[in-house]
Amino acid sequence: MNSTLRYIGFRLLQVIPTVIIIILLAFGLMKLAPGDLADVIAAQSGGASAEYMHEMRQLYGLDVPLWQQFTHYLNAIFHLNLGYSFLYNSSVSDLIISRLPATLLLALTAIFFALVLGVLLGILAARYRGSWIDGLISVFSTLGFATPLFWIGLLLIVAFSLKLPWLPSGGFSTVGANYVNIWQHIADVLHHLILPAFSLSLFFLSVYVRLRSV
Repeated sequence: MNSTLRYIGFRLLQVIPTVIIIILLAFGLMKLAPGDLADVIAAQSGGASAEYMHEMRQLYGLDVPLWQQFTHYLNAIFHLNLGYSFLYNSSVSDLIISRLPATLLLALTAIFFALVLGVLLGILAARYRGSWIDGLISVFSTLGFATPLFWIGLLLIVAFSLKLPWLPSGGFSTVGANYVNIWQHIADVLHHLILPAFSLSLFFLSVYVRLRSV
């Protein structure tokens, strides 16, 4: 029990330097990018005067030393102020919240696929150890473990959306669909979920197969 708690505590402590490094990298990459926020605003408005650009830099704290900009950046993060999207004319927090239900649904569906299929394939591999079934599952799990998820997603789209038009290539539901009842809507959403959820689940599915077949 004590060793388990020490391990959990050690892992939690590892999160702190990881978060710090991510914050430093995010801030550094933004500053290394050509231009700044004032340039972006000017470009979207079709140009701006030097006075307007100066006011924008003062407004968003871009005219102060880099270390002060970093402290403002940290303060905004700790207050969950993620900024404003001029592309969508909305706060970043509102954009994240509006997309959170679909994201959670996709993530939970992928976890469900990984658990169910991973355990079933792992049991099959253990039951028929040394057979062609075990070899086929082993190859499948190795490919799923080693292949980048975005590449798997593209292959699945080509196979099951373009070559075999069985599944939609994107979207949360059918645009402009007139559902007779809620069950038709649910079925349509699930139909759209199959391809992305299966693609996301392949990595962890492969891990579960390995664990169950040992």
